[in-house]
This record gives sequence, structure tokens and C-alpha cells, in this order.
Amino acid sequence: MPRLELTDRELVVHLTAWESILSLRRSFRVPLAHVRGATEDNGFGGGALGLRIPGTYLPGLIAAGTFIKGSDRQFVYTSRKLQTIVIELAGNDWARLVIGVPDVRAAATRINAAVARRH
Repeated sequence: MPRLELTDRELVVHLTAWESILSLRRSFRVPLAHVRGATEDNGFGGGALGLRIPGTYLPGLIAAGTFIKGSDRQFVYTSRKLQTIVIELAGNDWARLVIGVPDVRAAATRINAAVARRH
């Protein structure tokens, strides 16, 4: 599962080698100034994600990569075994990050606290 790391200035998404292969993306950083907030959304399913370009999608198992819906691009890496956090972004290549985490409430609380401290 991807690992989210918060620093004073950025949100870092760490991907393992296997996750990088499935999502066709390496680990990356998002300036904390671009993060608007985080919420849990366990109803975020394949149909809601849009068109996958590029990445991997196996219905009911895994969604990984860049998905486009309307004019929004989102980076997704989640699976059926994980809870889903949606991190809204502004001024970034993606409109949001949809990431599977083991404890969505704790992750959202940490991210939202970091965003509040930043403002």
C-alpha cells in the first residue's frame, strides 16, 4: 500500500516498486500549499474514477494510475483491502489523490491538521 508522509512543506506519496509498475508512476511529492484537505470516501469505486490513462484497473481488486473524469485528472492507488482517502488539490497536475490507507480517519486528520497549520 502507498505510504503517505507529511513534512513541513510537502505531502510525499511513497510507492513500492510493484505499486510503481501498476500505476506507471514513481513516488512523488505535492507541495502542502497545493493540498486543500482530505476526506474518507469508501464509496469511491471504479465507475466514479473515470477513464484510466495510464494505469491498472481490475474491477473489485485494484485501481492504480491516472484517471480522467471530465476535465479532472486524479492519481489513484487503492484496493479492496484498504480504506480510501481522497485528498483534494489545487494548482497541481491532479485535482485529487485517491489513496488506499489502513486507517483513513487517522490519515485524514493528520493531513487536515497539517493544512490548517499551513494556513
